[in-house]
Amino acid sequence: MFIESVKTGFKKGIGTVWFLSKIIVPVYIVVTVIRYTPLMPAIGNFFRPLMKLFDLPGEAAIPFITGFFLDEYGVIAAIKAISLDTYQITTIAIMALFFHTIFIESAVMKKLGLSISFFSAFRFSLAIIFGIIIGQLGGVLW
Repeated sequence: MFIESVKTGFKKGIGTVWFLSKIIVPVYIVVTVIRYTPLMPAIGNFFRPLMKLFDLPGEAAIPFITGFFLDEYGVIAAIKAISLDTYQITTIAIMALFFHTIFIESAVMKKLGLSISFFSAFRFSLAIIFGIIIGQLGGVLW
């Protein structure tokens, strides 16, 4: 029984590593390549005014946008590929937890008969509100 449990756990663990690798590795590579091209300063300059609300550099928009389309693991990969300090990572993580994989979860909301636009706007609003609060607190605390 113990041996079977170990085998089952090992197989599931390998499956999880494979699943996460299919998300994390490509996102990390793409963001790392972008980081060393003229595209990163352009992205940073474009998003700087918006990200300033959260006391984040413009480049921090990349993990947030990644989370919008993918899941939290894509956010982690994008965060790892750019240079951010602890409070900036905390701010992005909190925002992403409110507003990740919105397209996939919209399908779930639709099946449940919920208003997609209402819940998407609600989650986006929470991400913005808490991003501002945590970003501003982070600038004071760290």
